[in-house]
Amino acid sequence: MKKIAYLIILVVSISCQKKGCTDESAVNFSSKYTKDNGSCLYAQTVEPIKATIPFEGLWDRQFEAGTGTGAWHTVLYSIYQDSIRYSLSGPIGNSDYTMLRDTFILEYNRYIGHTTANVYYLIFTSEITNDSIKIYKEIIPNFDNGMSIEVPHDTSTANHGWSYYSK
Repeated sequence: MKKIAYLIILVVSISCQKKGCTDESAVNFSSKYTKDNGSCLYAQTVEPIKATIPFEGLWDRQFEAGTGTGAWHTVLYSIYQDSIRYSLSGPIGNSDYTMLRDTFILEYNRYIGHTTANVYYLIFTSEITNDSIKIYKEIIPNFDNGMSIEVPHDTSTANHGWSYYSK
């Protein structure tokens, strides 16, 4: 009889334990659970889909810095799958840097990249044909900020606005 009583007490005490996720690193952890039941869920790092950039190549444009100044500049975008190189040359100034690819989202033609000095850039493209492309570029504080910025209106003049480039 004593054995049956001990067995009943043991079964009752085991069944009274609260079962759930007891792993503190899980997203559904709760300290109210005393026994782990294998239901723990963990946050997953989702890698962005590495979409192919469909407008790879060399795109350039010339513009006059100030009307009638004769100060002609050339901008060249060298677009590759893993980076975009920006080169500006002209009498007012020169600039040359490479933006290493962080992501490219085909749906919005959104490219986010950074230089080796950790300067982040956001680039949008539109009106892409075999021989021309419209590009908008701006400096951003970080990757997350670049993901939250809406596509600028096609008449936007912020950051020098949208500009057409040719192959």
